[in-house]
Amino acid sequence: MAITHASRRTYAVTLFVILVICYGYFMPRWADWGANSRADLVYAFGDQGVLNIDAYHENTGDKACFAGRDYSGDTPCEDGHYFTDKSLGPSLVALPFYIAFKTIAALPPIEHFIVSGNLPGNFSDTLNPEGQGIRADAVYQGMALTFITFFAVSIPSAFLGVVVFLFAARFATKDGYAFILALAYGLGTMAFPYSMALYQHQMAAFGAFVGFYLLWRIVYEKASLNWLWVVGLLFSLAVITEYPIVLILAIIFIWALIKMPNRLALWRMILAGIPLGLIFMAYNYAAFETPLPVGYEYSTNWQTEHQEGFLSLTHPTLERYYGLTFSPIRGIFVTSPFLLLFFPGVYAMWRRQREQRGVLIAIVLITVAFFSYNASSIMWWGGFSIGPRYLIPMLPFMVIPIIFTLNDWLPRVWGQAAAGLLMAASILMTGAMTIAGQSWPSVPFFPFTVEQMNAFFPLTDQALLMLGQGDVARNYGGILLDLPGLSGLIPVIALVAAVIIFLPWLLDRRSRTQHPTSRLEQATESTH
Repeated sequence: MAITHASRRTYAVTLFVILVICYGYFMPRWADWGANSRADLVYAFGDQGVLNIDAYHENTGDKACFAGRDYSGDTPCEDGHYFTDKSLGPSLVALPFYIAFKTIAALPPIEHFIVSGNLPGNFSDTLNPEGQGIRADAVYQGMALTFITFFAVSIPSAFLGVVVFLFAARFATKDGYAFILALAYGLGTMAFPYSMALYQHQMAAFGAFVGFYLLWRIVYEKASLNWLWVVGLLFSLAVITEYPIVLILAIIFIWALIKMPNRLALWRMILAGIPLGLIFMAYNYAAFETPLPVGYEYSTNWQTEHQEGFLSLTHPTLERYYGLTFSPIRGIFVTSPFLLLFFPGVYAMWRRQREQRGVLIAIVLITVAFFSYNASSIMWWGGFSIGPRYLIPMLPFMVIPIIFTLNDWLPRVWGQAAAGLLMAASILMTGAMTIAGQSWPSVPFFPFTVEQMNAFFPLTDQALLMLGQGDVARNYGGILLDLPGLSGLIPVIALVAAVIIFLPWLLDRRSRTQHPTSRLEQATESTH
């Protein structure tokens, strides 16, 4: 059975498996300050029951020094403690998986493997030659980070891709179009690299978009109001994970107030968000003596930037809008050109879905608000990154109108060619920057001017050069099969191809076996 004739359930399962394989095949960057800082809090609480990361902080520069709000000395970390300066959400979600990892790592064969330092495949070739080599504590933390990232970030990100498919399928003329769109979102945008890193972006996107989808189902498909408890939990997770997500949630809440037949039922959503909110405030108070999130106020890095405006926020500028959209160094439409289909999609959705115009207005406002918020920050470019990573929570909302463009284009040969080219270019460019090297793409300067933005293109100036030299991010093909360079991609390509070819057939075969009568009835009805 070809996947183009699959059921919606088959599309969803196939998409989930493909994304899990692609997200889980590559290991997190081990020298990644952002991921290490969040993991350090997990280790500190999971191992010692404390919130400070004093015992782990040397693996990251993204940390806060705090010795009390009344401290007036010059060296707070000599008299105080180190803490992560990051949001609580990712560490909180990762904690139970770390507890599970500790149990696995204590098994004698695993413990012996960690202590021995005899790492398989080409692992040693991927280490920094200026580093300290293979150490048992580094191996342990690397394995722990890989484990918790997979379960806390990669799995939810794959599920998010499925929700994008399910939402888009409601408006697609063919479910296959929604499958293609969700695949392009999952592999052709910044969702791909940040689904394999213990960062806040994809987790916030998961909470906000899945919650929005459930609200939409309550409004338009009369889903049970009990889902509002889940919505509230998801929204609160998004807030304690990525603070600017409040912009998106405020727009969604106003939309829900307008559209909900029973507005009073929203109390369930608000009540469901309280527990995580209390945990969040309690953590901040225990660490920084205030219920407010002030970690960045005490960061050991970027203090000049954090002190400009309101925590680096000033006002939007045309240069920053250009940097976020079309600049070679960070432009989202350069890295993921298929997102340009958003604009004709908005026009088509407005014309053809009158009852969904409120949804469209909310999506457009979310997109504009998030672009404008990030264009207001002097740190809009996101440091060492792939694309403008702070826009990631906006992406699943932004791709939904694209299904209307695909509805118009894909039935035509020219539309198939145009959409296919844009999506293939997005997947290839995003993929190349994701798998090149052992660390995030660096920049030789801070891209504050248009001239600087145009002077450096991470794809051609870094990623392709690295891949040409065989410098591919750590992956299981290299570690387990000792496949060098680009040949390490052969297993993941083979696995994805096998999933596309065989999984739909297996799922459909099982469905025919379980429901032979309904299948026969469908076939009979199709002949009339």
